[in-house]
Amino acid sequence: MVAVDRIPQMSVDHKKCSGCRMCEQICVFFHEREFNPRRARIKILSREKEGIYAPLICNQCKNCISVCNRDALSWDEKFGVVRVDREKCNGCGLCIEACPEGAIFLDPISGIVNICDLCNGDPQCVKWCSPGVLRYEAA
Repeated sequence: MVAVDRIPQMSVDHKKCSGCRMCEQICVFFHEREFNPRRARIKILSREKEGIYAPLICNQCKNCISVCNRDALSWDEKFGVVRVDREKCNGCGLCIEACPEGAIFLDPISGIVNICDLCNGDPQCVKWCSPGVLRYEAA
């Protein structure tokens, strides 16, 4: 079990991102067993003309939990992540509006919100990010 004061977190070095979107693809494949970046829990923001790309990930701030009126969101102490109860979520979007990072996404197929769960402590996006844009380390 992870100690409360040493909960691992994701960090991003935006300057290294080339916009390859491998993180989006591997995220969806890990969670949904398909390649459809619209369903990813990580998104790449881009300014194509300038060649600027920035991964957008949940920082696990917990702001979304208190606004959910269906108790569909909870804090997983073990992994230090917000969990979505897919049976309770109705896709209303209150959590999306409450997210200061804009890192909660509505799944276009299920209609349920997707929030990064750090792949239960083994984030696949970090493993597949060859430029080293994404890191997973203790806080």
